[in-house]
Amino acid sequence: MHIHKLRKKAKKKKEGKYLTKKSILKKLFLKEREFRKLCIFKGIYPKDFKEIPLKLRSKFYKQKVYYSKNDFQKLAHEKIIQDFRKITTCLRKYKKYKVALEDEERCKNLIKNFPKYTLDHIIKERFPIFSYAIEELDDALSAVVAYSLLPSNEKLGILNRFVTNCEKIKNHFHYYVYKTNRIKKGFISVKGYYLQAEILQKKVTWLIPHTFTPYLDKSIDFSLITTFIEYYICLLKFVLFKLYKMHNMAYPPEQGELLKSEKLSHLSYDEGLIALCREKFPGETTQVDSGLSSDGHLLVQSPQEGAPPAGEPSQSEEHREEVKPSGLPKKESEDEEIKHNIDEQNDTLKDLFKNQVYYIHTDMPLDILSLIILSCGGAIGWNSPYSPYQLGDQKITHEILEPYGEAPQKGHQKMENMYVQPQYIFDCLNRKKILPCSDYSVDVKNLPVHLSPFIEDDNFKNFVKREEYAINKLLNEEAERNGLNRDAQETTTHEHGQANKDDELLKSDDEVSKEKLQLLRNACLNNQMELEDEDNYVPVEETSTKDTQKAKEVQSAKTRENIQRHKILLSKKKRKLYTRIENAERKQKMTIDKFINKTREKKLAGGAKKKKKN
Repeated sequence: MHIHKLRKKAKKKKEGKYLTKKSILKKLFLKEREFRKLCIFKGIYPKDFKEIPLKLRSKFYKQKVYYSKNDFQKLAHEKIIQDFRKITTCLRKYKKYKVALEDEERCKNLIKNFPKYTLDHIIKERFPIFSYAIEELDDALSAVVAYSLLPSNEKLGILNRFVTNCEKIKNHFHYYVYKTNRIKKGFISVKGYYLQAEILQKKVTWLIPHTFTPYLDKSIDFSLITTFIEYYICLLKFVLFKLYKMHNMAYPPEQGELLKSEKLSHLSYDEGLIALCREKFPGETTQVDSGLSSDGHLLVQSPQEGAPPAGEPSQSEEHREEVKPSGLPKKESEDEEIKHNIDEQNDTLKDLFKNQVYYIHTDMPLDILSLIILSCGGAIGWNSPYSPYQLGDQKITHEILEPYGEAPQKGHQKMENMYVQPQYIFDCLNRKKILPCSDYSVDVKNLPVHLSPFIEDDNFKNFVKREEYAINKLLNEEAERNGLNRDAQETTTHEHGQANKDDELLKSDDEVSKEKLQLLRNACLNNQMELEDEDNYVPVEETSTKDTQKAKEVQSAKTRENIQRHKILLSKKKRKLYTRIENAERKQKMTIDKFINKTREKKLAGGAKKKKKN
């Protein structure tokens, strides 16, 4: 073939890498709504016009939407496309039987056998490892929590079944967090309450918005939000199932009917409160949620044919312990439990609010404050007949109030109790220490500055130190008390050890200073020789630098060993990427060395010519 024809073929191949949205819809026989759903589930997004190479931009338009050929191939081999086609055919039949033939029996049969699609295989493709799924929980949790507070409106696209599922998943996650003591940080902002938990040595942050009557703007496309939430619900179910299994907990947890009616969110799943309600109200029964979700997905528990009565909790617990999912080996779960519980030994936040009981008044956010206090080892009470601690109980140590909220009643008021504002709990959690209550009392108007613990920047350090002065003072006082209680013998031995250490440090400082002076002298001599005569340049022997060179060689060998160890833990893709980076760095060094050698040779040749002329 001629060269020009070959060039035309190569151009066509490059142009064929990108396809428009209309061309993909024609090839796949899909509608825009179905195509948008499929792209969100698979995580495929259109290409930016800037990503297209400059050579091919002249034949593309900025207004159109383009996708790559690889993305098209991923979509073409998807199973959900067949389910979408089945749904369209079923809807056509329903309209035919309902309007034209008016056959209600056939319509009922179609509704019973209506086709459904699942997203299980997509989640397994996108997250082959469990840790990858935890890294993307930030957006999923914040979206699910926000959607659970919206009022259902099918005209705008807010479906009731997704709202109820979001509420359940939110409560299940919060129950897991405070049951396993995973909360690490918290912050109050204008948007809402930011919380951070550490799961499998990875940080997960989510936002809980303030409670208010939402205003639904019609300009927002809520149907698009529901597609994202449909995907997030399926993802969070997989994650929660795995996390509950790692801690030998049954999923979904039991929920008491009495506690559910009072809208206690994650507290309605607490086994201690359910048992307390059964003792106080033995006549009233408590039910358990069924083992099937609203979407029809099977959960861990198998449905019980004959449920036991409410007064016999031991039988239900035995049944829940016997239930174990099939097809999963036991060795993997044991290894994962060991990895999951590595940092629990050195964790100080578990017993932060130990032996303390907080009474939360009605004006306060019970969901968030209870989540933090219970995860840090404390106990709570609130204004309800189902709470374990009522107002006026002698065991209550703190009461959480606002200055403009409920005033403490005269009959129940005690001098021993500390009346505190809700910022106190967040600051104690962030500082990892119980702070003095006098700064956060109800009478104080100007509270200490509430700084976000998520800022890790040098620009904010000077401002933070001013506020942390009181905390550092408390820490120093405790250190002094511990030091005075020590024995005299221990202090003398410690002093002798410190004196020996100081002498060694002084000697080492002197040796380092001498080596530096010798290095500077040698560098000066080398510079003088270069200026006087480049041809007769001879470097000075560095006797003192031999030890330093040996130390550098040892350090380089250690770094190489560490890099090789880290390479073994990496995946294949990351290893290949790392090798490419190393090769690129080697090529750069080779080119730099070539230029340096050329310049040296030129200088040497120029010096020799000058001598010959002279």
